Amino acid sequence: MLYAGIWALVVILQSVVVYLSTTDLSLGYIFADSLIFGLIFSFIVTLLWYPVRFNQWERRTWHFNLVAHFSLACMVVFCWLLTGFVICFIIGWGNSYYYRFLTLSLSWKVLEGILFYTVAVLVYYLYVYVEQLKEKAANELYLNKLLKDGELNLLKSQINPHFLFNSMNSVNSLINKNPEQAQKMLVALSDYMRYAVLSTKREYSDIAGEMENIARYLSIEQLRFGDKLLYETDIDPSCHNMEIPAMLLQPLFENAIKHGVYESLETVCIVVRINKDRQHLNIEISNDFDEEGVSQKKGSGTGLQNIRDRLRLLYGISAVMQAKGENGVFTVVLKIPVKHNQSFTG
Repeated sequence: MLYAGIWALVVILQSVVVYLSTTDLSLGYIFADSLIFGLIFSFIVTLLWYPVRFNQWERRTWHFNLVAHFSLACMVVFCWLLTGFVICFIIGWGNSYYYRFLTLSLSWKVLEGILFYTVAVLVYYLYVYVEQLKEKAANELYLNKLLKDGELNLLKSQINPHFLFNSMNSVNSLINKNPEQAQKMLVALSDYMRYAVLSTKREYSDIAGEMENIARYLSIEQLRFGDKLLYETDIDPSCHNMEIPAMLLQPLFENAIKHGVYESLETVCIVVRINKDRQHLNIEISNDFDEEGVSQKKGSGTGLQNIRDRLRLLYGISAVMQAKGENGVFTVVLKIPVKHNQSFTG
């Protein structure tokens, strides 16, 4: 109703202005002309919503957007004038005064069409911008609520009680057999817990710090599983200072231990590959698993879903997570947008 009312007001005002500025045409012809061209453009304006909303103009350069909008405006105005002139020529059949008026009005109708296009596009951009601000504010409120209300749950998930229980038992068994090894294990466990607790106070950590803490975690687990657990890394040195959400990778290694090492009778190797391209930081974590001994369901674990939720809140749809298990190897691939990593200089 509001949209229809705005266009009705535009048609009426335009008719009055044109009628007061010319004495050759009756008000009926002038009103019909304004109504036809107004109805056609009101329909075109509704179609302009789609290129504004779904083409992600903010990801392109300003001069590309300017040229694209100029081209689209020319096409829209041409189609509008062509359709309007054809209809008005048919309606005004036999009225030479109206044909003369229609021909002379071409130049200001072009300007009018550009004005209508500009106003419509700016209104749509303003609406999209306001909606994005609302969505961002809602996501921030939701994320803050998760951080505040779920701090204890976050600590619980980061410092797995079963992992701590098993680690302390391992230390206890090593105290008499190998005191030096037990001491090293306690130091690694202490450093690991300190890092996990401190991570609750920050949102991002660099790759080097995250992988160093993962190494502590795996060194403790290797004391439990011995040669049954192997660990390999292939990390591009230029990625060490790039940032990812704190403790984002920890659940992936816990899953690898739980579903790979713990339930397998053979040696399990966990392989980490990290590199980057112009758009993404690429992280791949894979581990062997016994296809007959454990059922690997793609993305079905709580840990994997938590990672997806964090990526969605922090990066939106620009971050990608893929998980698959085939040929005895379970692989998780993360693609995190480079633009969120301030230390990227490549």
